[in-house]
Amino acid sequence: MAITFKTCSLVCIVLVLSAFASARMQSASGPAESFGCANTQEHLTSVNGVRVHYLEAGTGQAVVLLHGNAGSAADFSYRAMQVLCGEYRVVAVDRPGHGKSDRLSKDPARLESQAALLHDTLISLGIKRPILVGHSWGASLALAYALNYQDDISSMILLAPAAYRESEEIAWWMRALVKPPVIGDVSLAIGKRLFGKRLLKQELQLAFYPQAVPVDYLKSANAWLGRKQLKSYLEDESHLNASLETLSLRYPEIRLPVVIVTGDSDKIVSAHANAYRLKAALSQSQLIELKHTGHEIPQTDPQSIRAALAMISNSAAYNH
Repeated sequence: MAITFKTCSLVCIVLVLSAFASARMQSASGPAESFGCANTQEHLTSVNGVRVHYLEAGTGQAVVLLHGNAGSAADFSYRAMQVLCGEYRVVAVDRPGHGKSDRLSKDPARLESQAALLHDTLISLGIKRPILVGHSWGASLALAYALNYQDDISSMILLAPAAYRESEEIAWWMRALVKPPVIGDVSLAIGKRLFGKRLLKQELQLAFYPQAVPVDYLKSANAWLGRKQLKSYLEDESHLNASLETLSLRYPEIRLPVVIVTGDSDKIVSAHANAYRLKAALSQSQLIELKHTGHEIPQTDPQSIRAALAMISNSAAYNH
């Protein structure tokens, strides 16, 4: 998903905490999660010296799932992988710095940098011409991937896409917080204890609206508040506008089949400012509007992904 912490308390608390010294970041792999598909496997692979974590299930045409900001590959294991793995080879990837994947050392928040790592990851896994499915920030990444490696994918499904720059009313403090010595890992850890879970619950309620937040999903989302994950979220969110401003000018270059799925009640990413505008920019795109649906489409309506895949399949058969 894409959460925006629209509160001054975040700024105030972190500025106070900035007096603490930064601690060295530590990463440890916890026990494997329990997933919907019986044959779902969890993997860590090294790509150009960066550890990339991913989940995999099923066989057939490869479908690569890209989560939003904040989030992880586990977002798709909640319901979506179970819906898709009977017909497709489903691979859900932790973006750099999220879940159990390492953060990139150079330009980690740029869409182009993350697209390059994803491209090399898919090559290393032997995945050829997959269907990319991106949610929110992950849809931004899918668009960047298509603009740089269009011949290497077959089509895209974009769920509640963040496709165009938005207001920068909070971008200034995000940029400030991610630059040392203002914030460090100790500050992030203490800040998490003071306000993280409460604020996360509020933002998830907004993202899931008009549906309720599933209790078990809320518990799993607490993993987003780890030091590495929270810092990666802030960096990714604060740099997104700059990348989208440049990339959006090139959207007409995308000649792939694309299905855009949006909720009519999305309170996180405006459907009219993003999904509908993107539909007009992409020559081979189709749009699905889900009624009484908010931002968290992979969790609330995973069947819409399956429907979008069927639309792509039918379109390919017709054109063939």
